[in-house]
Amino acid sequence: MRSMLEIRRRIRGVESTQQVTRAMKMIAQSRLRKAQEQALTNRAFTQAVWDAIEEIGSHQVSSWYWQPSEDGKPCYVVIGADKGLSGPYNSNILRSFLDSHQSSPGINVIVGRRLESQLRFRRISVDYYEESGDMPTLEQAVRLADFVLPLYERGEVSAVTLIYTKFINVLKREIKTVKLLPLDELRQGKARQDLLWEPSEEAVFASLVHHYVTSLIYNGLLEGKASELAARMVAMDAATENAEEMIKELTQQYNQARQASITQEISEIVGGAEALR
Repeated sequence: MRSMLEIRRRIRGVESTQQVTRAMKMIAQSRLRKAQEQALTNRAFTQAVWDAIEEIGSHQVSSWYWQPSEDGKPCYVVIGADKGLSGPYNSNILRSFLDSHQSSPGINVIVGRRLESQLRFRRISVDYYEESGDMPTLEQAVRLADFVLPLYERGEVSAVTLIYTKFINVLKREIKTVKLLPLDELRQGKARQDLLWEPSEEAVFASLVHHYVTSLIYNGLLEGKASELAARMVAMDAATENAEEMIKELTQQYNQARQASITQEISEIVGGAEALR
């Protein structure tokens, strides 16, 4: 059995770790509310842009965004995290990306230090890298969109796919794979005739595509951050509970060691008294 001093040191160490995990859980919980609110707000805007593109698509507007380039490579926009301690969040998104990448390698646009380092370790090229940051911003989404859209327009990319983790609730998240470009699946069969597009359908469509791609990427960033924070909150809550159980076990070991020490001292005193008779 370990000495009482060693057990006391171990208890203090676990208590210190427990304070850290409890604080990390509270921080993740407070930031999660903000991420959830922003994600829900952006969903409405993204749906509005989506509906507008579907409507223009029904008018058969001519654009290279409808059909993929035959010579281009696939492009993956993958959203991960800068930090760990969030359970299987990073490993799940990495596994999903590797499944797509192995079947069809292409241009890789990566968000998150932890994900980027894992790809470097596996000798997978990273063509564009962006840190996740504490909270996603629209500027991040604009930079990512400004990188992938010219590639598609020049024919270097045949399709742009967004891979992120969708937030459902604190305990449930799922990996989503969304095709950003081409837009062939958004064409409708019947067009509305009561709409006027100024200055023209082509000009409005070109502007909408940038907003569409940007808003979907921004939505992926927000959903991913909410999922990361929820996963970290759950992981830190489990770690705090494990620390509590460990403290109870160590306290029990300490009490047993203390009782054994007291019993030994009493035995030595009784034995000494008997020897003096």
